[in-house]
Amino acid sequence: MVTLSQLWGNTALGRSSNPAIRAATSSRELHAIGRLRYRLFVERGGESFVHASHGDGWLLEPIDTASLNLWAGPERRCLAAARLTQGVDAVTDPRLAAMLRRSALPEAEHPHSLVLSRLAIRHQASARPLAQALARHAYRVGLEAGADTALLASRPADIVFFTRLGFRPSGAAWTEPGVGELRCLTLAMRDRATLRAASSPLLAELDAFEANDPSGTAKVSILDLGDDL
Repeated sequence: MVTLSQLWGNTALGRSSNPAIRAATSSRELHAIGRLRYRLFVERGGESFVHASHGDGWLLEPIDTASLNLWAGPERRCLAAARLTQGVDAVTDPRLAAMLRRSALPEAEHPHSLVLSRLAIRHQASARPLAQALARHAYRVGLEAGADTALLASRPADIVFFTRLGFRPSGAAWTEPGVGELRCLTLAMRDRATLRAASSPLLAELDAFEANDPSGTAKVSILDLGDDL
């Protein structure tokens, strides 16, 4: 069985510069993320999922076992979460594969992409600042994976959040059942001019990453579905 450290490396599994952000490495943490998803997407959002466990009150999917799930919050309370999946695994998941097909990313590059999905943030004041912290850590993981381009799908109401990070709208909008209208946004991972123009907090992550003189060469893209902000 392939472990998360083999898929992602020990650096990705460690804590971020923000002590509230870390990768979920235990079943307890993964189930806490699943309960947060269930509360936001099933109970509150009214969405329907094949893999939702109504008896246990959590939403976990087969693709989670190959994904890097980020946890945000104190030790025993998950306030926000996001899922990163490598493209070679994402193409095996119906929903993530559909996201890839709707993107402008050439099909030949799908296996080399990095997909960010199931962004879930509690509707309370203490959780809101964690959205940016999650974005920064996901961006850093993307850089370490050799990411070249970031592509995300967002609800119209959340586009402002992503443009402040440096993303720009791209492509036509579409409607997804149970979710509503979605729109693609893109960001060149190392486009300093765009990051600087947006006063993006991601620029600090790029500075820190390049200061370590990384040698990553693989070209990867990030897809991000803004499930809940």
